Amino acid sequence: MQISIVIVSYNVKEFLQQCILSLKKSLESIEHEIIVVDNDSVDGSDILIRHDFPEVKLIKNNFNGGFAKACNQGLQIAKGKYLLLLNPDTMIQEDTFLKMIEFFESNSEAGAAGCKILNADGTLQLACRRSFPTPLVAIPKMIGLTRLFPKVKLFSKYNLTYEDPDKLLEVDAISGSFLMFRRTVFKQIGGLDESFFMYGEDLDYCYRIKNAGWKIFYVPFTKIIHYKGESTKLASFDNFLTFYKAMDIFVKKHFSRSSKLLLDIFLRIGIVTRGIITFANRFIMRHIIMLVDGIVILFAILLAHHLQPKPLPTYQTLISMLLFYLLLWLGTGYAIGLYDRRELSYSKATVVSITGFFMSLIFNYLFQGIIYTPGLLLFSFFIVTLFLPGWRILLLILQRKRIIPPASPFSKALLSRRTILIGAGPEGERIAKKLQSHIEHGFEILGFVDKEYHFTRIVGLPFLGVTADLAEIIRINTATELIFTSDRFSNDNILTIMDLIKDVKINMKIVPQHLDFILGKSSVEKIEDIPLINLDYNIYHFVNRSSKRFLDIFIAGLGSLFFSPFVVLYALLTGCKLQKQKFIGQDSKIFSSFIIKKKNGQGIRKNLMYFPLIWSVFLGDASMVGSELLTAEHNDKYLRCKPGITGLFQVQGNHMPDEIDKQNYEYYYIQNHSLFLDIEILLKAILRI
Repeated sequence: MQISIVIVSYNVKEFLQQCILSLKKSLESIEHEIIVVDNDSVDGSDILIRHDFPEVKLIKNNFNGGFAKACNQGLQIAKGKYLLLLNPDTMIQEDTFLKMIEFFESNSEAGAAGCKILNADGTLQLACRRSFPTPLVAIPKMIGLTRLFPKVKLFSKYNLTYEDPDKLLEVDAISGSFLMFRRTVFKQIGGLDESFFMYGEDLDYCYRIKNAGWKIFYVPFTKIIHYKGESTKLASFDNFLTFYKAMDIFVKKHFSRSSKLLLDIFLRIGIVTRGIITFANRFIMRHIIMLVDGIVILFAILLAHHLQPKPLPTYQTLISMLLFYLLLWLGTGYAIGLYDRRELSYSKATVVSITGFFMSLIFNYLFQGIIYTPGLLLFSFFIVTLFLPGWRILLLILQRKRIIPPASPFSKALLSRRTILIGAGPEGERIAKKLQSHIEHGFEILGFVDKEYHFTRIVGLPFLGVTADLAEIIRINTATELIFTSDRFSNDNILTIMDLIKDVKINMKIVPQHLDFILGKSSVEKIEDIPLINLDYNIYHFVNRSSKRFLDIFIAGLGSLFFSPFVVLYALLTGCKLQKQKFIGQDSKIFSSFIIKKKNGQGIRKNLMYFPLIWSVFLGDASMVGSELLTAEHNDKYLRCKPGITGLFQVQGNHMPDEIDKQNYEYYYIQNHSLFLDIEILLKAILRI
């Protein structure tokens, strides 16, 4: 076999497909093998290979161990005289392999070689010919002199930009996106260094090839296109920081002590600077709506300060008021859920304005004359109530009227609704077509997700993966909206998926086929004849989760303090004992607790039998109010909220609900949960006792 091509793939299914098709054309007259190592993609890359390219050797990893590790997996089974590491986001010219093999056959001293690599716009990809990053080579690049003076040899040695791109060159290193070498080299120096997760492993490998006495060449007689960064832009790590860390590993591994020290200083500065920029950028993008609200609130207070009748507070007092009430209003918004998901909810903003005002009244009453004057407070309330929902309404109107272009950076930052359609059936196709024809609503359809894998594009949109991988698909595609189609997913399916991704901050909507039962509650948005109903489950809200936990601890504390002596006395007088029992918890987790039973094995009243579970409530395994309390033998049951000592269906008296009734009670409880509902259920449970 003349050549083995090893491709490491990560969530670039369509690029991988195109790459393999171009390989087949270039390899028609050459004995070859193609090996694909999939690093735990969720886009169905492995299914595509098995279905469309059964002749390709596939290694499917269940975790992403990095590029070097995956390359080594492929190289271990490769049989070719020549070995090639190739990125999946590449397109190969028809004569590439003939030219490269011909070059190796006529240059016995060549241990490795790379061809000319072009960007998608036809420009030369600079990484295809490089020098090793010694201090004199690396420092000009790090401080930007290479970019300023690309034709000056002293400053441009790293990417050799002073050399003719059509000239055959012996170089220090070539790009790992097309790194071809002899099997003899692989046998001599082994595989890639797996301490490099991403970046730097190709540079290190070239360094080892040179040290083994081989030459490395840049061969411009043939070329490929490399759509750079398609895999890494979907990764969960910062590419720039990973690059700097890789350079750090390389320098420490190969360079002298003096070179290490000098380069280490510049690398550390680069890592810290990039870290600060990355953190600031991510913080701004994740909290951009909160930041705009903060500016609006500050402006409202300053405007109120200017407009209110004299006397005015001092500026020192004003600054303290600004900080205090800024935190108060933003904190109220966070507690109510205004910033849970990236959406412009003017109704919630109005509630925040009113709630913040009443909280301000309370603080103003408690700290009268210290924090705020009544006049300034009233003015601020009116202006905040006008501006906080107002800027949201204004933006939405401008978007609907297409005054703000949907593709503008401003729209993408605040108004873009990166949407995944859950359901690849006829209803999903209909919704996709409608949303695509109404771009003024800001929906950017990313693709489809379904229970089973689909091989073809649907109305021109890609299939992103299956619901089991939905959380990762949302992260990879930076989605902000999910739309469920009820022709493919039942209410129970939707609740199961929502529970699976409950920790992911994303807006969820459903398009019901029949309006006799609507999941969730909230506003209805209409796109022509398509009603998009928000799925808004109270039990997942931060305030409700916090209040529920507080109530659990409070009631469990009172119960254990006041009733434990009586329960212990009763157990001693009636001949009972503690028996360990396993129960099903939330998300099918198993937890252990004690129950009270008579020594002869007979049961007692349930409210006494399960009293020791009050300690499981303290630990957070159970709740005072929740789903059905089931022992571990019922392992076929899945609980969407914690099991409760009591619950909505447990207080139904003599009526014993069937499974459908229990499910409906659970739906209702999840949708309508509140502190007051829990208190009401607890009171009913106590009255029953």
